[in-house]
Amino acid sequence: MKNVYAARGACIYATQMLMLPKKHEKETKGGKIKKLKKNRDRDASKKDRNSDPWTPSSDPYSVQVGDRNCDVFISDESGKINVNKLTEDTRDSFIKFLIAYKLEELAAQTITDSILDWLDEDDLHHVNGAEKDYYATLPEPYEPKNGSFESIEELTLIKGITPQIFELLRDHLTIYGSGKINVNFASKEVLLCVSAITEEIAKAIIYYRGKKGKIAKIDDLKEIFRYFGIIGADFQKIMNYLTVYDSNYMTINSISSSDKIKNSYKIVVFKSVDHCRSIAAYPE
Repeated sequence: MKNVYAARGACIYATQMLMLPKKHEKETKGGKIKKLKKNRDRDASKKDRNSDPWTPSSDPYSVQVGDRNCDVFISDESGKINVNKLTEDTRDSFIKFLIAYKLEELAAQTITDSILDWLDEDDLHHVNGAEKDYYATLPEPYEPKNGSFESIEELTLIKGITPQIFELLRDHLTIYGSGKINVNFASKEVLLCVSAITEEIAKAIIYYRGKKGKIAKIDDLKEIFRYFGIIGADFQKIMNYLTVYDSNYMTINSISSSDKIKNSYKIVVFKSVDHCRSIAAYPE
């Protein structure tokens, strides 16, 4: 129980650190949080960034809450696929994404078509989809939404999505943001969801991130695609689906440990200019 509350406290603290202006003078913090430090285990040569705002990163921040040590991971929701933005144009790419996670092709088609049917307002079936007549036959019947998903857990209502499949996919899907995929945070499988991105291009983007860090400008991304012969109008078309800019939606996942016992607390937040608002919470 202490672990869970410590992890929750670390999540709340992280929302404040997200709002810090750059070069903020560190002030003494009262209450339960006693010490804050950037995790240096992976790269001891990095300078201390205690005075900088926290940002999405693959490396965790560390904070001590009471007598508990917490690792805090911050990820940008734009590194995931927004299922609310799935369309006929992106259907085949989403099927390819699902197959990359070892789903059978028919299962991938069923899930994709059923999501499209869940989103649209009519009662017409996609080829392998499901509408009102299917859900009415279930042991505990319900009606399809015919609108946008309001929570990621709503996907468990979709035909073809078992609890196992949901757990497999949930960290790669979102309902937040513009729908453009952020090349700085997306996995190879998510990048491959963009039809024009080959495995070689996806690997090149991930290699660039590992070698040079964040892709900060569109021009830097343009150079990567230029190497593969994608320029001009072709590059502009791809940029309808990609971005290099952070979104306002982030997931904060804190893991608190004591001896060999670990517990987590996760929140999804919306960050605006002057506040950071929690919009979903997942206590362990």
